[in-house]
Amino acid sequence: MSNLRLLIGIVRRDQGEAYIDFFRDYGILSVLANLCNGTASKSMLDYLGIEKTERVMLQCMIPAADEKRILRRLEERMGINMPGSGIAITIPVGSIGGASSLNYLMQGQDTTKDEVKKMSETPYSLIVTIANKGNVDLIMDAARSAGAKGGTVIHARGTGTNQTSKFFGLSIAAEKEMVYIVARKSDKAAIMRAIMDQAGPNSPAAAVLFALPVDTIVGLQSVALPEEETQA
Repeated sequence: MSNLRLLIGIVRRDQGEAYIDFFRDYGILSVLANLCNGTASKSMLDYLGIEKTERVMLQCMIPAADEKRILRRLEERMGINMPGSGIAITIPVGSIGGASSLNYLMQGQDTTKDEVKKMSETPYSLIVTIANKGNVDLIMDAARSAGAKGGTVIHARGTGTNQTSKFFGLSIAAEKEMVYIVARKSDKAAIMRAIMDQAGPNSPAAAVLFALPVDTIVGLQSVALPEEETQA
């Protein structure tokens, strides 16, 4: 595994430019942005007295040795740990496709620092579900029944659906929604099983899913483990 982390931040859309400026100030020049939405139900939003807002997902590569410093700065400077502000997670990177890819993704950041943590030691998981459009509620109801706290939705379009239908006998729509759920590693299996049972290939959602290891999270107190547990 490389000594890099993929940092994913999910913040309010009106704060997107401020976060990009933050990353630039810390020498992180290559940042990818996608519009997305949260999965909070209308009844929950009404109860909390807040309005549903568009989100932006920001993704960038950082050296593993710098992740704690950068996440700490996100809390101190951007207030990402304040309720409703956003979340950030880091995912260990297995490999990079050559020097040109590394140069593009890192653009001058120091990549020679030592690795910090083995992938098997990561305390959280990012569950990614890809499903037919219009089934987010079905997926999130299943996930919440197994302890998930919430998620983020990105609209997408699938390719190769004709071939998939031909070889696997599945009816899959081209319009997709990707649901990102951050969970404790100990809860991952139950959440994934619930989604597969209630929103899997035999349901209207026709969901497929996978999980990635997450090293660190900030801004999601309902999921975050006590610091001593993450260092155990």
